[in-house]
Amino acid sequence: DHTRIMRTARMPLEWVIPWFTLCLGLPAATTGISCFSLHKLEVRHSHDDQFCSTWGNYHFKTFDGDFFQLPFTCNYILASQCKGSYEDFDIQLQRQEIHGVITIKTVTMKLEGIVVELANTSIKVDDKLVTLPFSQAGISIERSASYVKIQAKLGLVIMWNQEDSLWVELDAKFKNQTCGLCGDFNGVQIYDEFIRDYGEVWKVNGPTENCEEISTATKTCKDLCKNLLSGPAFLSCQNLIDTDSFIKACAKDLCHCKSNSTSCLCSTISEYSRQCAHTGGKPQQWKTTQLCARTCPFNMEYKECGSPCTDTCSNPHRSQMCEDHCIDGCFCPPGTVFDDITQSGCVAVHQCSCLHNGKPYKPGETYSRACHECTCTKGEWSCKDLNCPGICSILGGSHISTYDDKTYTFHGDCSYVLSKETNGTFTVLGDLVKCEKSDKSTCLSAVTLMLPKHTMLTLLSKVKVSLFNVKMFFSFTDDITVFSPSTFFIVIHTTYGLDLEIQLTPIMQIYIKASVSNKGKLNGLCGDFNDVGADDFKTTNGLIEGTAGTFANTWKTKTSCPDMTNMLGDPCILSVDREKYAKHWCSLLSDPKGIFAKCHSEINPENYQFCIYDTCACEKSEECMCAAISSYVHACAAEGVLLNGWRDTTCRNACPSTLVYDYQMKSCGRTCRSLSQSDLTCEVEITPLDGCGCAEGTYLNEKGECVSASQCSCHMGDTVVRPRHVIRVHGQTCSCHGGKLNSCANPMVFFSCSSAKPGDKGSECQKSCQTLDTECVNTQCISGCVCPAGLMSDGKGGCVEEKDCPCFYNGQSYDSGQTVTVDCNTCTCKNRKWECTDLECDGTCTIYGEGHYITFDEKKFSFNGGCGYIFTQDYCGDDMNGTFRVVTETIPCGTTESICSTAIKLYLGNKEIVLSEENVRVIEQSKGVDIPYHISTMGIYLVIEAKNGLVVIWNKKTTLMIKLSSTFKGRVCGLCGNYDGNIKNDFTTRNKEVVVEALEFGNSWKVSPTCPNADKLKNPCSLYSHRQAWALKHCSIIKSEVFAACHSKVRKLPMNVTWHI
Repeated sequence: DHTRIMRTARMPLEWVIPWFTLCLGLPAATTGISCFSLHKLEVRHSHDDQFCSTWGNYHFKTFDGDFFQLPFTCNYILASQCKGSYEDFDIQLQRQEIHGVITIKTVTMKLEGIVVELANTSIKVDDKLVTLPFSQAGISIERSASYVKIQAKLGLVIMWNQEDSLWVELDAKFKNQTCGLCGDFNGVQIYDEFIRDYGEVWKVNGPTENCEEISTATKTCKDLCKNLLSGPAFLSCQNLIDTDSFIKACAKDLCHCKSNSTSCLCSTISEYSRQCAHTGGKPQQWKTTQLCARTCPFNMEYKECGSPCTDTCSNPHRSQMCEDHCIDGCFCPPGTVFDDITQSGCVAVHQCSCLHNGKPYKPGETYSRACHECTCTKGEWSCKDLNCPGICSILGGSHISTYDDKTYTFHGDCSYVLSKETNGTFTVLGDLVKCEKSDKSTCLSAVTLMLPKHTMLTLLSKVKVSLFNVKMFFSFTDDITVFSPSTFFIVIHTTYGLDLEIQLTPIMQIYIKASVSNKGKLNGLCGDFNDVGADDFKTTNGLIEGTAGTFANTWKTKTSCPDMTNMLGDPCILSVDREKYAKHWCSLLSDPKGIFAKCHSEINPENYQFCIYDTCACEKSEECMCAAISSYVHACAAEGVLLNGWRDTTCRNACPSTLVYDYQMKSCGRTCRSLSQSDLTCEVEITPLDGCGCAEGTYLNEKGECVSASQCSCHMGDTVVRPRHVIRVHGQTCSCHGGKLNSCANPMVFFSCSSAKPGDKGSECQKSCQTLDTECVNTQCISGCVCPAGLMSDGKGGCVEEKDCPCFYNGQSYDSGQTVTVDCNTCTCKNRKWECTDLECDGTCTIYGEGHYITFDEKKFSFNGGCGYIFTQDYCGDDMNGTFRVVTETIPCGTTESICSTAIKLYLGNKEIVLSEENVRVIEQSKGVDIPYHISTMGIYLVIEAKNGLVVIWNKKTTLMIKLSSTFKGRVCGLCGNYDGNIKNDFTTRNKEVVVEALEFGNSWKVSPTCPNADKLKNPCSLYSHRQAWALKHCSIIKSEVFAACHSKVRKLPMNVTWHI
């Protein structure tokens, strides 16, 4: 009873193929630029000849258009790649019939070695139950309306309605390579006499499994089916698909029906509607309350042809980027989106909830943090920054975080300007020296604060501070207060909008807090505090240095100190035991279930990975490990997150007799002095600090003991005078050879301190072209070679007048009149200062390797997800009048986690440009304006230049660079950030919340909300430890002479670049 069915119609292929070649207009021989090969412009069309389907009463439609019935409950090979050298996929299917209802019992598929099993109530991958959405090794499984969609990047899509219908859609590259019930996919139909044998060939029952034939209809029941399929609901389908074959299939269903109900024809009519939509038709509502009725949850409504890309509160514009054909299912009414935050149905956009730290917030609700307040508005966060101080920290003696959150590592060996007010109101200096018994680390050995009226305060790291030493507080002048809130810290408060929180236990670290009144008025190693992290390496000569080393070297306070290059290597390779110790204890910071987890949403623990380096490099590993952990605790406290109990398991500390430990120790009102006089420390706002001090109800006396109020001495009027200094340092050592100082080379002269007058400064204060703007700090005169009066050192052993000083940039000196090119500007050296043109330069965003990103505002992070992501776009917020959107998706190497290439789609005006290694496809869109562009190749790179100021540069593998003109500043969003110069807000999510973790940020920019979130990035060197040494060996070429010319110009790549080799 099988009849050979020929397809009566096929959607015409709509190709517009203008072949053209684009060049830059210059001969390739002279420019090194070659033209890109031909590419074609196409109009998006249906793929009705690339899919096979099965539905209802054992019906099948092959890739080549044959309809047939195979009424058996056997297990069959539906489709497999059998004609290639390697079988990429194999799909098997088995039906069941229970009480007259026919459903798909199981679907088993093997996709590049990974086994996926579908059943009524479960989905398994490699025999393990999974929840949706799911993604692994190039395979994604998600829900789309009432369907489960399985997509493999090898070129296969499967749609299952979880009842009786299954589609398989293949990429055209598999033509003439398939076997199974779906046919050979060669465009030639098979004859009906082979159908039954055809089924026997592809039966793959288990050894103990039997299957039965189901009786089929023998009578004809055609009229109702013809009336329905030829009716007004399907007028747009008539010339797109084979209506007659579906009428015959429907008639068989109706005749086979064991009741008088019309429900038996529902599956075939539904399949007709699905295939009509797949070929570009728009089927209308045909189901009624009496015929094949469907119900929907919440306030959703059933549609025969709705967008599979559902608009949600977390992505209200998802449907505008939908490339899939419409499907049937339950959808939100027009003007509403699905509230995927509270899962409460369809709401208007202005009623959308917001999500923060896993907690939903209703419209109008707010949450506050130390420095910002956010309000939920239309499903997005509207945040207002509060006037909080900027914090600069020097941690572990080498890890610096600027006021504007730029982080870098610098191993110095001198005294450096940490922060300086441009008008000279205050200067903070830090002495960085090589740590004792360690050649891989540096230590902060002293901090000096200089204020007006020649007030100077120096603290040394070697001095053990007790509460008695500083008597809890004392004031040098009316503009400075010094006190110790605990035995671990000394705080210096000034009236100039500057506070220093200096940690002394277990090692010296400093936190410099500058008030908003100092914004844009600071410079030094801590940056300029202007909310723009990208210019924090700007020196006094006006240029931005390329590396931390060349930048920091410009802030030396002594000419005699050497320039440092920061090539110290990895200390963990020297000791396996130290490495294990460091990784064990430092990993506590990032443990998602640990005691520090409550702060992860505010402070990213990944920024404290230097904990491992310091613990390995430090002579006393525990001290450096505890210093790193305590610095994370301090950063959390500054954000209003207080962490208690962390010393219960690590970094335990014993307090002196009568003192107690507290995680937030207070000194206000806990001295004997405070009982009779006002306590100036109570007026100082500080970060909650831990350490040893007096318990509440006890008071510190003159002996440094905590006593009761009855044991306190009295302090009246001026009878107790506060010391002016905490510690005064007098001695410094000088080098001596042969029992005398080295003689001076012409034109320098020898200055002898033995004949100097009081107040004279010696060689330690020799001015140089590099330190001319730095105030010298000297505690004693040092004899040595100096330039004659009126001259200064040129840094090369000579003496010059100020006007003849060279300019310095990236570690090189330039004479007056010489020029350098910095980005798009030209800078000329004049009177030791750079004078630069003030052109607005393009911004660049880059992705390279295994998901390493550098945003337009130079924030570096790693994120590796398996979905499609918005790389950058100017369709931001409510602005839907953008001009471009770049979508990227990583392509794994087979079934491994490694990335072989990146799939790229550029939506440019009314064009969709799809980039692949083989060619460039340009697809005409129905919306958008026409934006001129041209395509070329430059070496290994494919370049697209558009007239709107966009340039795309791709190496046809994993490196992609986007350049945008300055007109896009502050108008873009996505994984590349917002291009507003502020590195602090680069992790702005799709719903406009600023987060700290790259994982949360990256997941918010996935194109499809049903695609699973990426997991936390694991260090491959930990997973595959046998490859770590090999990776370090090959990556060390970056430090070799091969790239020596780049060392002073390009910042060192992150350590995790070696992870993925």
